[in-house]
Amino acid sequence: MSKQTVMATVLVLTGIFIASNLYTMLPLHTGLAETFGVSIPVVSLSSSLFIFPYAIGLFFFGMLADKLPHKTLLLCGMSLLTIVTTLIGFVDVFWLFICLRALQGVLAASFAPTAFAYTFEHFQGRVQAFVIAMINTGFLFAGIFGQMVSAAIADLFSYPAVFFSFGLFYFFCLVGMKTGLVKSKPKTYTKLFSLSPILSFFRHRPLQKLYGITFFLLFTVMLFYGSFELFMYRGELDFPFSLQTFRMIGLIGIIPAFFAGRLKSAFGARGVLAVHLGLMAVGFIVPLVALNVWTLLFASICMIASTALTIPMVILLVGVHGAYARASAVSIYSFTLLTGASVGSWVAAVVPFGVVLISVVVLFCGLVVLSMSVRNEIESGSLGEV
Repeated sequence: MSKQTVMATVLVLTGIFIASNLYTMLPLHTGLAETFGVSIPVVSLSSSLFIFPYAIGLFFFGMLADKLPHKTLLLCGMSLLTIVTTLIGFVDVFWLFICLRALQGVLAASFAPTAFAYTFEHFQGRVQAFVIAMINTGFLFAGIFGQMVSAAIADLFSYPAVFFSFGLFYFFCLVGMKTGLVKSKPKTYTKLFSLSPILSFFRHRPLQKLYGITFFLLFTVMLFYGSFELFMYRGELDFPFSLQTFRMIGLIGIIPAFFAGRLKSAFGARGVLAVHLGLMAVGFIVPLVALNVWTLLFASICMIASTALTIPMVILLVGVHGAYARASAVSIYSFTLLTGASVGSWVAAVVPFGVVLISVVVLFCGLVVLSMSVRNEIESGSLGEV
């Protein structure tokens, strides 16, 4: 196995276990409410107070990753995350449980911006596009994997075993990164924390467009699945299997991500982005014509296929246009993506399912046009070194 293959495998597997923590609490809410003697809405803070600190941590570690060697930052973040995750399993006081979950969220954020910056540093061309696509595919897979593993461990043992298990997973990831990743280049800096790169990104027209597209990627996934769950709950369509099974079938859509490098080489990042934004619109037109089990499955598979390739192409373009502070540029992307997912979950509760289908078609037709106006390469007016 080549060194680059080992590096890519370590990053992808670590990404799956990190992203799984966004979802591990969902199957445990009822059990935690009984254990701590609190209501389920209060227990839901264990998810909310992981996600919000995670989003804030993306900015913090994005700035650090532009100043410090990437491997060093990945190892430090994973070491602390391993310790905190294991400690949560010993906690029997709810307020301390919530505080440690928040700290866990901050530390988990050390991975995404640093890993993508590491990928830009150590991989090139088709391989770079492929690795970014695989890390992103791991994040998508984690939405199902995290819930399934968490529920299985809790059923076999108890909720503390979930944290002990993930602490062990993170320890193995730490060993993998220590032995499998090559050293990053040393960096020189005058200021460890600086907001000037982040502020300059918001004034840069191509990045404004890319962040606008980013907001609606996971927004649509959460909107569709959330609205569809309510649609099923009301019994408006006789559906032969559960929402979890429906989501798992949709994961067939990740297959195109394995060809991300070849597609990017053949058509360019902007071309792949535009086509797969269009795929999202096409997928949702079909159930508008005939709403049934199979057209909804088709829409779900197209949605995941679209997301599996649009996200890595956006990351590549963000990396191009934010070349001199890539980790910070990617941290803004990650924050925007997560914000869109949160808003999508909320909108799903108030927008009828039929309106969701129509809105996605119209929205993504507009995003196709927007994506075609994004420059492929850094041109005059692009960011200088910050």
